[in-house]
Amino acid sequence: MKNWWAYQFIFVLTALLSTMNASSADTFRVKVNRWLEVRRSVGQVFYVKGQTSQPVKSGLRLTSVGDTIVTKEGASAVLALDIGTGFVNIAENTIVSVNKLEKEGKGGRVTQLLVKTGQVRLQLRRLTHDTSRVEISTPAGVAGVRGTIFGVSVQDNGKTGIGTKEGSVATSAQGKTVLVKAGFQNLTIPGEPPTPPVPLRDNPGLNIIQLVANGNQVRVVGTVDPVNLVKVFQQPINIEPTGKFDITVPLPPNLQVEAEVITPLGTQQPYQLAVP
Repeated sequence: MKNWWAYQFIFVLTALLSTMNASSADTFRVKVNRWLEVRRSVGQVFYVKGQTSQPVKSGLRLTSVGDTIVTKEGASAVLALDIGTGFVNIAENTIVSVNKLEKEGKGGRVTQLLVKTGQVRLQLRRLTHDTSRVEISTPAGVAGVRGTIFGVSVQDNGKTGIGTKEGSVATSAQGKTVLVKAGFQNLTIPGEPPTPPVPLRDNPGLNIIQLVANGNQVRVVGTVDPVNLVKVFQQPINIEPTGKFDITVPLPPNLQVEAEVITPLGTQQPYQLAVP
């Protein structure tokens, strides 16, 4: 009889442990071998891990939180997700770091990249697992997708523009989530919730309001679509939420101010502004 009770106790204890383990697997994320692989790089592209930095080569894998890709002027790179989900196209002057590479207990996979500044464009197939997700985090908020083509532009001050070409993107900040469907774009400013989506323009147009020389300097005042990035003499500048910018730069000997506008989807337009 004692043996019978002992067997019953072991059976119940085993069942309890199995239930606890199953519950833990459903609740907690587990560490797995996950990665993003560099499929292509052009120009000066660097892999940063901790305090070390090295030029990237095709086939290099990012496997840990904090692993970073940095592209310099005129450079670009393409990352492939480990599960064949799609690609991340990284434009010039961009910093992208791994925030999460996890597997949920129920089998879903979570990939989150931090774009500190610059522009990325994602091409992702629809995710097959209900709990899988791919997210782009910026200083302003998080954009989460389950399969789409979209772009993200991040200014140095963290202001983030989203443009969705296919599918839909959920932009979240300050406790509010806004869905940006195909053919729409929106803006998220650090410390504020995402703006309502508006029709996608993908317009790199530049409207110059004032271009005036004063001694050895020139004042440039203009407007662009507020979701875009603007560079003057290859240096990114911050623009207001309205799309306006007002900067003063050294007057070049040839009296030509070089500027460039880049949309979240990566459409670029260079400008040569003649100073009168």
